[in-house]
Amino acid sequence: QGTLYFYIPLLTMNMISRDLSGGTIKLLQSAPLRNAEIVLGKYLALMIFGLAMMGVLLFYVLFGVCTIQNIDFPYVLTGMLGLYLLLCAYAAIGLFVSSLTSYQVMAAFGTLFILAMFNYVGGVWQDYEFVRDITYWLSIRGRTEEFIYGLICSEDVLYFLIVIFLFLTWTVYRLINRVQKRSWTTRWGIYLGVFLVSIMLGYMSSRPALMAYHDSTRTKSNSLSKNSQEIVALLDGKVKITTYTNLLDKDFWSTLPNHINFDKETFRPYTRFKPDMKIRYIYFYDNANNPELEEQYPDMSDEERAKQISENYGVPFSIFLAPEKMREIEDLSAEGNKTIRVIERENGQKAYLRFYFQGGWKDSPGEAEISAAFKRLVSEVPTIGFLAGHGERNIYREGDREYKRISSDKNTRSSMINQGFNIEEVYLHSALPDSIDILVISELRAPLSAGEMSYLQEFINRGGNLFVLGGPGRQELMNPIIEQFGVRFMPGQLVQPTPLLQADLIQAIPTDEGAAYWSNLDFIRKNEGCVAMPGCVGLEYTPTDGITVVPLLSTDTTGCWNRIVATDFVRDSVRYMPETGDQAGIFTTTLALTRNMNDLEQRVLIVGNTDFLSNGEFATGRREVRNFNGILKHAAFYWLSHEELPVNTEGDAPIDRKLYVSEAAMEIWSIVFMVVIPVILALAGIIIWVRRRGR
Repeated sequence: QGTLYFYIPLLTMNMISRDLSGGTIKLLQSAPLRNAEIVLGKYLALMIFGLAMMGVLLFYVLFGVCTIQNIDFPYVLTGMLGLYLLLCAYAAIGLFVSSLTSYQVMAAFGTLFILAMFNYVGGVWQDYEFVRDITYWLSIRGRTEEFIYGLICSEDVLYFLIVIFLFLTWTVYRLINRVQKRSWTTRWGIYLGVFLVSIMLGYMSSRPALMAYHDSTRTKSNSLSKNSQEIVALLDGKVKITTYTNLLDKDFWSTLPNHINFDKETFRPYTRFKPDMKIRYIYFYDNANNPELEEQYPDMSDEERAKQISENYGVPFSIFLAPEKMREIEDLSAEGNKTIRVIERENGQKAYLRFYFQGGWKDSPGEAEISAAFKRLVSEVPTIGFLAGHGERNIYREGDREYKRISSDKNTRSSMINQGFNIEEVYLHSALPDSIDILVISELRAPLSAGEMSYLQEFINRGGNLFVLGGPGRQELMNPIIEQFGVRFMPGQLVQPTPLLQADLIQAIPTDEGAAYWSNLDFIRKNEGCVAMPGCVGLEYTPTDGITVVPLLSTDTTGCWNRIVATDFVRDSVRYMPETGDQAGIFTTTLALTRNMNDLEQRVLIVGNTDFLSNGEFATGRREVRNFNGILKHAAFYWLSHEELPVNTEGDAPIDRKLYVSEAAMEIWSIVFMVVIPVILALAGIIIWVRRRGR
């Protein structure tokens, strides 16, 4: 695909220009042939030669069929179809340019020039709404990408057919105009008319309501997941997605007018299943707490900064609403006046779809986040309550020990608020509201009073799901909560000394039962990963009637023990001392429990570590540890919400996962494909050329 544009001009440059320079065009046009038949005959020859070129790829396809287990053959053929349509479009363009001049070199360069224009026209005049869709549709760049990924879209197929029709028709009229005297208005009028008809057909083919798709991949990897499709199917009535772009926010440029069509590609998979979805853009300026502006534009008001930025980017300032006018349309102060998308239904329901800033870069929402936002509009979503008031981890603070990043951080993609959950900080001064579905208790630092304990027990007795996280020195405070499930936090602290890491860092690994119970844990195991738990205690449990217990994570098989004596892990050396109560072995660090309560399946997750979900742990990178803490967090809330959120966007697992050829044999086959076959083709070409010269 990357070099095809170079071969076609060389192939087409003499198709008609040689007839023009040699005079044989007169013989052709005097024969009982119409000009259309001449053009179509030459184009048919190009198409057949193109099939021969595609035949070269068949060597690799046949090799794949023989060496790949369960090869996804339709997927491969779809990619080849896209390449062939691209070749045919290039050939039609080259044929037309060849009819314009008798100089073959000029025809080649002319074809390259037009191909370059079609490649870059998609970025032209994108600031102007009237022509934005037209120039974007004209672009040939990326037209084969979806084919190569296994998706056939009617818009792309029709694009190639319309381009072929346009240039072949122009070629026919070019030959007609050579022998017929017509006024310049008639000549140019015909060219313009054909162009306008093609543009109209192309514009209609790009309307979502008129587009059709076929995903040829076995796993339907180019389509929305089944869960996302079910959510979109519930969105009855009209849906409008409005992107509010703040000129004073970070990285605002990605949704400016000249990027609108590129930005709309985010929702293309959704408009496939809901074609009447409306997407619009509104621009404003307001204070977004962007410290970079203070450095770049000091001693200026927000309006002055906005004017300067719009001038720098070549965008008219008139399209940006003032803060007070923007608030009349949508008050985004609660969102910090960030660039954001607002999804609205006809019934007035709204949901926010945010952009994320990680590592200093702006990141767009993906399928999981978009589907989660849609889900908030069609159903009641679970609410996670984080217990507060006893020194627990705070969900709104930035400190290393706190829980903001995994819960309420609107700038983090993986936070539960961006995965569709409602997030609340709750207290046990009174009974917990019925809206709380999951209660998180993260390492109490003060005991619960008798009244608080009764309110907590009321929540447990009604079947609420529980996520309990303990840690060293908190066992006496936490055990009264979990002992009713037959579980207790062990006294002491687990240690796992290694040459490069602090001894209190436990690298918990999935158990056999856990890997079978949660697919995410099986993923961690297959990738030879762990869950990093700095400061962890072991879990003891006894069988209890009515409760099913599944150990999910445990310590490694060697080098770990439970230390009873308090230790300074920074200054002191750590060695195994059974005389002080140290106990070696394999210790469970994470348990999943289920039982029936009030005709509901109550789910309880107990972890012997609190810091594995902390802001600091997610900001820490250890070269020696392949940790998957984020995977465990995702899996935990997915399980506790009864597989409702985060939205599971995984498709069917691919089955073409095995090669029938060894690495050593592959080196030999690479020589065959890169040397032997090209030499055979070259020799065949030379022999044919010599034989034809001899005649």
